[in-house]
Amino acid sequence: MGTRCGDIDAGILSFLERSDGLSASKSEELLNKKSGLLGMSGISSDVRELLKAADEGNARALIALKTYCYRVRKYIGSYVAAMGGLDTLLFTGGIGQGSAVIRALALQGLNCMGMTIDDQRNRDARGFDEICRISSDDSKVTVLVVPTDEERMMAREAVSALSRSYLMDVLETQKQKPFLVEVSAHHIHLTQDHVEALFGKGHQLTKHADLSQPGQYACKEQLAIVGPKGRIERVRVLGPTRKITQVEIAMTEQFKLGVTPPVRESGDIKDTPGCTLEGPVGSVKLPQGVICALRHIHMTPEDALRYGVRDKSIIRVRIEGSRQLIFGDVLVRVDPTYALAMHIDTDEANAASVHRRAGIYRRLLGCD
Repeated sequence: MGTRCGDIDAGILSFLERSDGLSASKSEELLNKKSGLLGMSGISSDVRELLKAADEGNARALIALKTYCYRVRKYIGSYVAAMGGLDTLLFTGGIGQGSAVIRALALQGLNCMGMTIDDQRNRDARGFDEICRISSDDSKVTVLVVPTDEERMMAREAVSALSRSYLMDVLETQKQKPFLVEVSAHHIHLTQDHVEALFGKGHQLTKHADLSQPGQYACKEQLAIVGPKGRIERVRVLGPTRKITQVEIAMTEQFKLGVTPPVRESGDIKDTPGCTLEGPVGSVKLPQGVICALRHIHMTPEDALRYGVRDKSIIRVRIEGSRQLIFGDVLVRVDPTYALAMHIDTDEANAASVHRRAGIYRRLLGCD
């Protein structure tokens, strides 16, 4: 970074204390205000000045710039690995928009990850004026230079903060309606084709008990979920049938099955792991469809108006009780057919000591 050290071994702090007698405040000043590009070059934290010095043959300026680009390249590679691939890479901010040299050095050697830049496009890019593509036509990953709009982002954050403040005032002044918190154990949603493959041709799901959401019900049918490592027996099917088959498990169950499901909203199964479902008359191998359900609240439009939220809002909910807990990243789902209820999985329920169908008072804290 400009004057900050970036990632370092935490042991450097005790080393500085022993070797140079630096106090905590002096170490903090050194690492945050006298390190980074400034510390390595001994010239400046401004990349424009370092590029000029490097062109004039200053070795420390050149080393600082090469180190900077090397670290950028390492981060790109680590995030590609963490995300399992990349669609688009953006260069933005003062350096990303303004320096063709930095962009070229940062992407040097990343052809193996599908990132190939066109040198001419990179040199011609005017990132402060418009969005520019600098990747070659045959690059598997699109590389763009994108102007920042910091004023707009600050305005958005201000509006968001004011909205949260308004919501808190509303919640404090209005009487809260208690809402149900339901604990959802692992379960399976099936297509009709898979119902027949697992239970027999022409088979129809058999209702066992109604669920809180109108038209939804637990079925008498149960299946085994089989993963690379193990299996989970007697997992209940929920009805009615759906357009896609989906398996929902708790995060702790991934170790038993040997899969790593993402946390997703129901129905979003792209690039998720698969499994095998075993029924009484057959089995189905799913190429994808195993998720950990994103905690969410079902609301009618009237409920949403009362709480000051909207469909797809992300809110926080405080679960009160012997083990009070604040759940963040709670998705609001609004539809006229819904009944007011929050859904969490067994891991989350255990963490907050919530019992199944715990209809006790829960408080909405705020939303994004």
